[in-house]
Amino acid sequence: MEKLYDYYKELQNDRLSFIFNGDVSDDITDGIIRITEFNVNNFEALSNLSRRISFIMVECFQNVVRHGSKGHDDVKDKSSGLFAARLMGEANYVSSINLIDMKEVELLREKLNQLNSIEKDKLKALYLEVLNNEELSAKGGAGLGLIQLARKAGQPISFDFEDISDQLSNFYLSLKLTNNDGQTEPGEALRFTKTFDKKIKESDVLMVYKGDFGKDSIMPLIQIIEEKMRAENEIGPKAFFLILVELLQNVSRHNIHSQTKDGIFMITEGEAGYYWTSVGNEVDETAMNLLKERIDGLNEMDSMELKKAYKQTLRDGAFSDKGGAGLGLIEIARKSSDKLEYSFDDMGDGKYFFTFNVKFKVNG
Repeated sequence: MEKLYDYYKELQNDRLSFIFNGDVSDDITDGIIRITEFNVNNFEALSNLSRRISFIMVECFQNVVRHGSKGHDDVKDKSSGLFAARLMGEANYVSSINLIDMKEVELLREKLNQLNSIEKDKLKALYLEVLNNEELSAKGGAGLGLIQLARKAGQPISFDFEDISDQLSNFYLSLKLTNNDGQTEPGEALRFTKTFDKKIKESDVLMVYKGDFGKDSIMPLIQIIEEKMRAENEIGPKAFFLILVELLQNVSRHNIHSQTKDGIFMITEGEAGYYWTSVGNEVDETAMNLLKERIDGLNEMDSMELKKAYKQTLRDGAFSDKGGAGLGLIEIARKSSDKLEYSFDDMGDGKYFFTFNVKFKVNG
């Protein structure tokens, strides 16, 4: 299993990172857009870009639907779609990866090179010309979606293709949105996406989220995971989602930062029917010692002792914002398919990165 702290260090300067590995469908778009809009609207430097960012994300999804290929079973597992959104500095990056038929590669390359060579004020004229003079096709018309992406982004579209087989190619697409009028070098937005795509697919990571863990972010995350499992015909028991909420809330309960609830979440597919859910955040030494004591104590209990501890804690009613007597941790231990795993990495200056890994079985 990938080490969550390594991902955290790589994404540490991002206000928001969301990477979704798998077939991108309309069913998950709502959750992803809600998370991104929440983070963008809470960042003054980008709040006026909120509508443009939402538009770009929807168009990226639609682009996947228009040009996406279902692929072949022998290549699909390691080549299925990926969607990524990042808030870095004063810029927002939106990227998508999907399989396309090889016969579409040259036509797409030609269209994108053409759009990147056209001045911004002439893109609207091109859009109207195409809209009025060419017939729309089932694949989204004569590049209208791509023209709209170029108009809204205001920056060159980064793209690339990678042959997967004789019939299929990976189509990489990345855009940068910023209030800065300076032009982005083509490829700047693409390098991270290509590197991350290979990394998470080799380790069966399904989703990575780094950002705020307040309630406005947690519920869209749960929605996305539910839709992901439904799309793969896997049924997460109700208890799974209840514990998922507990895990995500754990980030805000034990966070060293009083004003923000920043942390990272990752879900990884394990052996058949099992998933690893990992959450991580910065804590101080006091929280570290408290968490060690509680988790070690829970790992020493059997199922009957956990049930007894849960009832006793309920009767005592000694709850607080920090999790009180640890009711949430007890519930996680009861529902986990294995002993709880955790680690602390020393970050210096009295800060530690807390990683909490919990294994769950779905589909019964």
